[in-house]
Amino acid sequence: MIKVLVIVPYEGLLEMMKEVSQEVEDIELQVELGNLSEGVAIAKNAENEGYHVIVSRGGTASMIQEAVSIPVIDIQVSGYDVLRILTLVKGFSGKAAIVGFSNITQGAATISELLDLDIKTLTITRDSEVKEKLLELSKDGYEVVIGDVVTVQTAKQLGMTGVLITSGKEAVIDALEETRRSYRLFSRLQQNIAFMETILDSEEQAIGVFNQDNEVIYGNEQFYHEFHWLKLDNTDVKKLIQETTLANEKQVKTLSINNKLWEITTCPIQDATILFFKNAHSPQTITKSEHIDSNVIELHTFVARTPILGKSDVIHHVMDQIEHFGELDGPVWVSGEQGNGKELVVHSIYLKRQTADKPLITLHCDVITAEQWKDLMKESFFQKYANSIFFLKNIDKLKPYMQKELLQFLQNENNRNPQWLISSGDNMEKIIKNGTFHRELFQLLAQSHIHIPPLRERREDIEYLVHVFISDLHPKYGNEVVGIRNDALEQLIDYDWPGNVGQLKYVIEQLFLESQSYYIEKTEVDTVFKRVEQQAKQNDVLSYVDMSGTLEEIEKQVIIKVLEEEGMNQSRAAKRLGINRSTLWRKLK
Repeated sequence: MIKVLVIVPYEGLLEMMKEVSQEVEDIELQVELGNLSEGVAIAKNAENEGYHVIVSRGGTASMIQEAVSIPVIDIQVSGYDVLRILTLVKGFSGKAAIVGFSNITQGAATISELLDLDIKTLTITRDSEVKEKLLELSKDGYEVVIGDVVTVQTAKQLGMTGVLITSGKEAVIDALEETRRSYRLFSRLQQNIAFMETILDSEEQAIGVFNQDNEVIYGNEQFYHEFHWLKLDNTDVKKLIQETTLANEKQVKTLSINNKLWEITTCPIQDATILFFKNAHSPQTITKSEHIDSNVIELHTFVARTPILGKSDVIHHVMDQIEHFGELDGPVWVSGEQGNGKELVVHSIYLKRQTADKPLITLHCDVITAEQWKDLMKESFFQKYANSIFFLKNIDKLKPYMQKELLQFLQNENNRNPQWLISSGDNMEKIIKNGTFHRELFQLLAQSHIHIPPLRERREDIEYLVHVFISDLHPKYGNEVVGIRNDALEQLIDYDWPGNVGQLKYVIEQLFLESQSYYIEKTEVDTVFKRVEQQAKQNDVLSYVDMSGTLEEIEKQVIIKVLEEEGMNQSRAAKRLGINRSTLWRKLK
């Protein structure tokens, strides 16, 4: 029996490999989700655990080949895979380019020419080249970038649309056949990497060694226990390594990683950097308060760089405001209907202002209790973290006496004020007039104001958003949907979307999962809209959960209510309910 570990960079391929594993008898397949450096970390552990062969894809496979001594098989991107994605991209407006390793780009140019598609093709040899290539494309007016996971991630960081080329079942079967051939040639495992044997396992600290490309080349047992999930592109760790390399001297910094504070000591060595991780038990750790939990206050030293999506003039105006207010340090008030991306705008402003010593502290004004607020005031919380950026989320739900105390704090000239970012619904004028919100507090915090118009007032954004959401779902679920029929799209454009972008994303995900062909059909839109209307009627009738129904009916009411409160965000709703997204979606059917 051939013992094989498959390391896949996206969830859709993970599910496909699990299905294929049921069809093979001579290969014991274990499938893990991991990309680039994360995949390398998993691969190194697999080598020590006695796996005979590793199967991966694209840049992740290339990196693993450099890090382990057992055979590594690359799931090749077939012409069929490229053709499927090129068909999907035909629905996008704007210039498109393919950027990737040679296994992706070799046949892409030929297929583009055969289909008479104006798509530029660029080949890279290292993932570190991607950002430079994409910056050049962006300057030349390219908006859509097709490629592997590293290309798509970098494109989204730069505000471009990234479309992942996914692997079909044919490519997976070919890779398994290559696995059989390689196993016959490499029946013995090579010895562990000599470099690992030179690293001492020190005092149970988590220790990681990173090369000049920010790749993990060694980690002790404690490191992989704590940080096997670590993605350098999504943390401040990468920046810390870069600072150490430039200064060429020891650095010590405290960072928040996976909701824990770590004191990280870095030491530069030849062509690498050693990181020592120590638990930071700071007396100012926010989550230590007896009455305050993570549902009320969140601490972030990093937020994801997610582009604001849309082509309309009003959305471009919002982007311009983000650029302008991001250069200032005064308060910014972001208003709009539920599901319209207010938190995304706030995070974008934070990223414009962000420095290493200014974490983002989110205060959920809609859920904080009287006891929790009292603790904050007693502990002089805002003064203690004055060197931070505070996000007062849903401030319009803050109780009146809390508003008054916050105003008094802001007006006290002896207090050191942090930076303030604020979000609310778009009904502030109404609630100020009826006396439920303090006018002076609004005037003080809303000197800079960004209003996000509802989706029904910018319908020209809907087509673009639909195609982006489909492309984002493709690598996640791995099915065959590549687009949407024109009559189905027109129906989506004509709908008023009371839940705005969040609701549109939710509906597209349901359509994507239920579609029976390559294109979403109008009949499928009709079915999903009927379900949405039925849920809306239930919400109109029920201002509370009716306990007189069956367990299934009560459960459905609770899920709908939680979805509403979470802005139709399925991930947050599922997390809050303690179930996965698939279970949530199934219970709503």
